[in-house]
Amino acid sequence: MELDDLRRQWQQPAPAEAPAAFDAVALTKLLARGSRSPVSKMRRNVWLEISFAAVIMILTSIGLLYARDTHIHIRTLLGGMIIICLLSGFYYRRKLAVLHSLGDANGALREHVVRQLSSLRGLVKLYYQATMWSSYMGLVIGLFFTGTDVVHTVSRSKLLIAIAIMFVVYGILGLFNYFIMGRFTRWYIQRLYGQHLDQLERSLRELDDEPSA
Repeated sequence: MELDDLRRQWQQPAPAEAPAAFDAVALTKLLARGSRSPVSKMRRNVWLEISFAAVIMILTSIGLLYARDTHIHIRTLLGGMIIICLLSGFYYRRKLAVLHSLGDANGALREHVVRQLSSLRGLVKLYYQATMWSSYMGLVIGLFFTGTDVVHTVSRSKLLIAIAIMFVVYGILGLFNYFIMGRFTRWYIQRLYGQHLDQLERSLRELDDEPSA
């Protein structure tokens, strides 16, 4: 009886552990820290954006110091730019943390990678939304201060015409912001992050299909 049991156990196929090991090796290579890996490219792009934001904040701060006697509109825009640069630091810090964690996973590597890629997708979406909303807020601030100047400087007989022209101009700027700026922002984000996320997600799908091939 025991001999029959041993014979049946011997004839049963061994557990399929090789594909899982192959997946782990392939994922590790995919997330390698080499300069040409998608993760390294995204990390490098984040640091480039941090450097650019730092330069903008320094130049804006200098401009704000020398703009004490200028129009409040200019000072408000410069101050808003500084605030945006400071807030972006928290965003970039979070993105770097997620990118760093992609190569430092233990245990269930695949699940960790999928979860972190989803977080990166959310951060990229937030990036686009924050960029567009900040540009719209800039238009609103500009409309407010321009309208204030128009009310105080234009005579009553020409006030309605001036206000109509102002709304037409800002309406055109709003359309430009929606179509041109929106399209450029999507292209820019895709160039820096989207294409690398697409590559990682495509590689994960290929690994998922590998065992069944």
